[in-house]
Amino acid sequence: MSSHPADAARRNLESFTRRAGCFTERTKGDNIPPLRHAAEAIGFGPGQWAADFGVGTGNSAVPFLQAGGSVIGIDITPAMARSGRKRLAEEGLARGAHFVLALCEGAPLAEGAVDCAVCRNVFHHLAAPREVLREMARVVRPGGHVILMDHLYPDGEAERARMEEIDHAREPAMVRILSLKDMRALFAECGLEVTGSETMSRRDTFENWLHGAGTAAESVPLVRAGVERLRGEGGSWMAPEGEGAVLTVLRWDALVVGRRG
Repeated sequence: MSSHPADAARRNLESFTRRAGCFTERTKGDNIPPLRHAAEAIGFGPGQWAADFGVGTGNSAVPFLQAGGSVIGIDITPAMARSGRKRLAEEGLARGAHFVLALCEGAPLAEGAVDCAVCRNVFHHLAAPREVLREMARVVRPGGHVILMDHLYPDGEAERARMEEIDHAREPAMVRILSLKDMRALFAECGLEVTGSETMSRRDTFENWLHGAGTAAESVPLVRAGVERLRGEGGSWMAPEGEGAVLTVLRWDALVVGRRG
């Protein structure tokens, strides 16, 4: 699979256009508490602006809008942006929300234009995550913050290799899930001081895990066989349990907060 930024962008546009309708209801409230705590920790509030890279249907924008600030949501998928506008309007949050269709690698914002930049569950779809994080750091004012939240893999390459084949079959648009070590290294490379980080895990059913990725029907047996193999081998990061309809996996996420000097 090509990892060129243009190819990844094309795959993401196709994938999320096709799946835009399934995100609004399914993900409402998903992972908002950690973002809310992060917004509170950096003192985000009325009169401040956040840039949401890969805003999608607006889930990650909600805590910042509820805090009384404004959000500029950047996304390449018109269908996702339409869903986001509708969803935020229904929740009474449309007034502070602004959507821009653009690549995350080239945000149409001036340097230092916002107080905070946030990106949630997008980095594993990016062929050039360093360039996107650098862009997030660029648009934040000195002393402002960058918040990254995404799926998490372990540091070890051997354990990563056990899962990547399965994950790519489950979600072909995925490029690479980072480890916490990877994330912290990217922050340092982009001149951001890490001020906080946390990891989170939750157990999910196999069926819901597939549904969230829009896994093709013909790929399901391959993914299931891979997960069952990990269960049999034991000690996996995914820690599969059960079988058949009650097969479950452990899903990991990380949240990293950095400050621009």
